[in-house]
Amino acid sequence: EAVGCGMLMATDLSASLGLVPASAVDRMRRLLQRAGLPTVAPDLGTGRYMELMRRDKKAEGGEIRFVVLESLGRAAVRPAPDALVAAVLERATRASH
Repeated sequence: EAVGCGMLMATDLSASLGLVPASAVDRMRRLLQRAGLPTVAPDLGTGRYMELMRRDKKAEGGEIRFVVLESLGRAAVRPAPDALVAAVLERATRASH
């Protein structure tokens, strides 16, 4: 379940960073739904998610790093602004996509 939601959030973040087209988010959502995976993350609160991500193995020196799509089929790990991440988390936890 976490993988499905994480893939959707990574695609959303990638689109928000201008790396992939916004249409990729809907495409990913449809693919995950067809696979029977969840597309809405549990609402733990943005603060809690940020706290947990700061402990993630990809974090370096207190900076949260994310898997993003540089293009469809090509992933990279890079930081993203907290405000952008918070917006992605808000969208990911809303049940009415």
